[in-house]
Formats: sequence, C-alpha cells, structure tokens
Amino acid sequence: MAETEDMIEPEEGNENVKNEIPFDPNEITINIVPRTIGQIVDMLRYGEILIPSYQRLPNLWSEKKKSRFIESLMLSLPIPLFYFDENKDKKWRVIDGLQRISTLEHFIMLDDDESQEKKTISGNKQPLVLQNLEFKTEYNGKKWSDLPRYVQRRIETNQVTINLIGKGTPEEVKYNIFSRINQGGEELRGQEIRTALFQGYRIDFIEKFVSDKTDAGKSFLKVTNNSVSSKRQDDLDFATRFLSFYLLGYAKYEPDMDTFLTMGTKSIPTEQEQQEKILHDFQKAMDVSYEIFGATAFRKTERVKFSFINKSLFEIISVNFANLNQSQQEKLIQQKENFRNDFRQLQQNDSFWYAITTSTASKDNVRTRHELFSVLLNKYIV
Repeated sequence: MAETEDMIEPEEGNENVKNEIPFDPNEITINIVPRTIGQIVDMLRYGEILIPSYQRLPNLWSEKKKSRFIESLMLSLPIPLFYFDENKDKKWRVIDGLQRISTLEHFIMLDDDESQEKKTISGNKQPLVLQNLEFKTEYNGKKWSDLPRYVQRRIETNQVTINLIGKGTPEEVKYNIFSRINQGGEELRGQEIRTALFQGYRIDFIEKFVSDKTDAGKSFLKVTNNSVSSKRQDDLDFATRFLSFYLLGYAKYEPDMDTFLTMGTKSIPTEQEQQEKILHDFQKAMDVSYEIFGATAFRKTERVKFSFINKSLFEIISVNFANLNQSQQEKLIQQKENFRNDFRQLQQNDSFWYAITTSTASKDNVRTRHELFSVLLNKYIV
C-alpha cells in the first residue's frame, strides 16, 4: 500500500474523554472593551494586533464577501463580537474575528504607501477594490481613498464590542475559552489551539521535533516516512504528546488528553541545556524505533488489514525508548527480532489492544498500555 500524505490511524470511540479537571470560573478574566473600527485599524498599523500561528488563515474571504462586509459598515449594521487574548506586552492576539480584521487591513490600511511597505496580516500587497455591493452600488470599483470623507468617517466611527481575555488568565482556562468560542464552521483542533496559546519559545521548541532542519526532525520524518501531515498540525501534536508524557510521566495523567497536553506544553523548560537533552532523547527514540521496526514503527501489526501510524503506540514507544541509556539501546537492538515477535504477541492481549484502539484517552487505558509495554521492554534491557 502506497503512503499517502496523512497515514494516522483514526481513533475508534471517543479519543478525548470527558474532562475530569474542571477549572475555577473565578480564574476567567474577560473584559468588555468598546472600540471603533478606526481604533482597530490604528492598532493594526502599529503592530499591536497579532495573529497566532494556527490553522485558520487570514484573507480567506472572497473579494465579494470582503466588499459586503465593508458595505455593512457603510450602512452602520451591527457586526459580531471580536475576541482577543491580551499578551504580557499588551498586544492583542486574535481569537475570533480574523477574517474581519484582515479585511479592514486589506481595504483601509493598505490604501497608503507606508502600509504597503510593511508585512501585513492579510498577506495582500494591493488594497481591496469594492465589488458586488448590494445597496451602495455607486461605490463599486472604489478603493478606500476614493470614498467621500463622510463615508470614511461613518466606517471609522462604527462601534464594535471586544471581549478581551486578560493576560493573567491561566493557559488551561484560555484553552477552554478557545474551545467554547470555536463552535461554528470548521473547528480548531486541540494542537491548533495550543499553538495559539503558547506562541514563543515553547512552540518554537516543539517545531524542532518535526522540522527537516534539525537532526531530531529528520529522524522523525524518516521513521514516519513523512506520513504525518503538517496541514492541521498533526506533526506538532505527535511531538507534544511525546513531550507531555516524557516530562510529566503517565502516572500523572488525568483525562482529558487535551488538558494533559496543554499542561505538558506549559512544562517545557526554558534552559537551552535541558531542551537539547530532550531533543537528543527524542532523536534517539526515533532512531532506535527505525532500527527495530523500520517502516512498521508505531503501527499495529496484527488484526488490521492496513497499518496506519497509531498515536498511542507512538506515545509509549517514543517515551520508553527516549529513557533508554546507551547500554540498554544496544541490548534491545541486538535482540530486535525477538522483541518484535513479543511485541506482536502483546498486541494479541485484549487489554493492550483495547488500550491502543478504543477510548485511548481514558486514565485506565493510558496506564494499561504504558505498564504492559514497560514490562515487555524490561525483559530485554535488564
């Protein structure tokens, strides 16, 4: 069977079981901030509004849809709430309202020479020209600078309501807020929300695990045969899964999985020496996995017709192999054929099979797969 771009096994049942770690509502800090369209555009000009690196991109609206949004402002029609997350440096990251923000930039801010020299949120180089207007048809074909001043003033003075999540709100609470806001359209995945929350050294570090520019990333791409897609950040999700269980340990796991991975991301150390050790251990785990399993690494070898990469197997193999010392690695590799055979037999164990196949984020199943794999591994390394 030829590899496709994304060969991750779909989970059976509910991979992410009900959250059993409620957050304290008193930790939520959301301020209602009144602003005008003109003030938002000014913040864009001065780089005070940031776009987090998650799946939904700016500038996805068609020219017609952008024009109709601008027309709504001309007519002083109410527009939906904006949600922003306040950074420690007082800058705002967009949570909800990205297409509207990028449209304002495309139409208003880009219609001056100075703004065209800057890197823009929308990625556009030329200002938006209005088209397909329904009521204000006299402005079809017009740019911002072509509009009468009284129309510009009407747009700029439009009042909008902003829900601003305070900078002191804990990351776990922010994650829950992101999830609740993200209910319409194509929902963000857990890793996409974590990437939005943890901009900076944490996400920069996670990207090193899957980048073809690092030794660790090259080993990951090799053992997975480039089959873990980056389109919806699945590759970062794999890296985060390793990091979380490596740093926190499976004994500290509490459902749900997304909450645990958020805690793991938060636990990434700042010290370069510690980060280098983690990357080295991960690379070692990937290399040993390839040495033992080759193209079948992290894939079920029994009971399935086609073998996809399984997140639960990646989790237990990568973390356990990362914790091996040099002597233990050599012992395991010397006996790799016997180990592979025993690993196949382990998958005949109903408890282990269930733990890597169904309700994989339940506390019992996480514990079961780690403990049973550890027992098998210890037979070869002690």
